[in-house]
Amino acid sequence: MKKLLLLFTTLMTLSSIGQTSVYHPFPDSNVVWNFHYYLNCFMGLGNEYYSITISEDTLINSISYHKLTTPFIKSFSTGTCEDISSGYKGAIRQDTALKKVFYVPPTDITEQLLYDFNMQIGDTIKGFLENNAFSPDTVISIDSVLVGANYRKRWNINNCYGIRFIEGIGSTYGLIQQSPGCITDQADYTITCFQQNGKVIYPDTTSNCDIITNIKILTESLIQINIFPNPSNSSFTIDIDKATNIRETRLTDLLGNIILQQQTCSQSKIIIDNLQSGTYILTLIDKENRKINRKIISSP
Repeated sequence: MKKLLLLFTTLMTLSSIGQTSVYHPFPDSNVVWNFHYYLNCFMGLGNEYYSITISEDTLINSISYHKLTTPFIKSFSTGTCEDISSGYKGAIRQDTALKKVFYVPPTDITEQLLYDFNMQIGDTIKGFLENNAFSPDTVISIDSVLVGANYRKRWNINNCYGIRFIEGIGSTYGLIQQSPGCITDQADYTITCFQQNGKVIYPDTTSNCDIITNIKILTESLIQINIFPNPSNSSFTIDIDKATNIRETRLTDLLGNIILQQQTCSQSKIIIDNLQSGTYILTLIDKENRKINRKIISSP
């Protein structure tokens, strides 16, 4: 029995290696990235949902690029928080042979490196996404993640904000959002889903991943969550408005390991105790399989 288990484990490992050895290029059309922006600011809260899509091609310096566009911002912000803007978000092109993606920001005509999918553990992140010259992000680890029916390589580059680069998808922190490093109290950008050619393939294949517009309101946007204290030394209280819409609560670490998973059953208050020091992602799943993510920090 042990030999069979060892053989099965070996075959699964080889299968995963085989799948991640195939490069998955960056999309160039029919794609939607959905993100959630969250920020505690002076006398208020930044809470917005938005999509990034590839709208059309454009020429910059006689080179063809794909235009990135955010059609609409669904905002639930209060106070003095800075809002995200909709509209043109810059342009990208990729060099599949080099496994690199390049970016021209909205107010510029100069190309910059956006993603390098050749990076190895210990490499320093370079290009547009890395703006901290004194303490730049580096590749902490490399693993794989299931995207649709295949495994793709994933680079862990920042544990403070859980930033990962996924082959063929990009950064989990806003796609074109520059890394905050480990500076505290910065905005949190979380990818909620990714779809290509009309199919949702990340983080699973069951989530709703419609383009966010002013026509269709997301159920998750109507549910308000208050986590306090956050950060905390190990214990948290989670208050949920409209709790009847929530069916499951899940807590994971930044590597995706499940720390807590329970059926919420219309609970309006959830208490988490004895949480070890670290950064975690709280996920609430509603009855339509839509997800709300919040970051929880347990400090020593």
